Amino acid sequence: MTFLKIVIVVLILFSGITVQAIGSDRLQPISVNADFAQRNEVSGLTEYRGNVIIRQGTILIEADKVTIHYKGENVSQISCLGSPASYQQQSSLDESILIARADTLEYLMVKNAINLKTNASLSLNGTYIKGDSINYDLSKGTWKAQGDNQGTQKRIQLVIPPFNQTNSVQESSSRQEAAQIEKGD
Repeated sequence: MTFLKIVIVVLILFSGITVQAIGSDRLQPISVNADFAQRNEVSGLTEYRGNVIIRQGTILIEADKVTIHYKGENVSQISCLGSPASYQQQSSLDESILIARADTLEYLMVKNAINLKTNASLSLNGTYIKGDSINYDLSKGTWKAQGDNQGTQKRIQLVIPPFNQTNSVQESSSRQEAAQIEKGD
């Protein structure tokens, strides 16, 4: 099987790792707790160090060091370093929680995306992906992962939970029965 066919199959199987972020999260204030903070008004950068915890609605970010980038009055990017740094957010569709971890984590608020670099992992609803780097679009629920042929994480690893066929068979049977009743069979 060619590489392109493998990627297509993986994307179809992994389409379940979409998360519709709770829309009100972005409207909530950002709360930051840390051991140290400093701000540069000229560059628009704020740096936090030491057990940094950031909350915004259902979003939770934990890291050793965080730099917050501003564009005008608004936060445009949150860059995190940790062992690992983590990002989690609850889905608006259900109670599931997206969990992302990496040594370097960038939350691009303007693009509504997260970039994970070095020892990256992403999980949602039992599906788990691990690689050297993962880019995840929170709006579209799409991701791109790759290994690093120079480092220890040479290839990506993908774990997909088993498909629950019992519910699908029952739903299919119920739809068929309803269709037969409508036809008068």
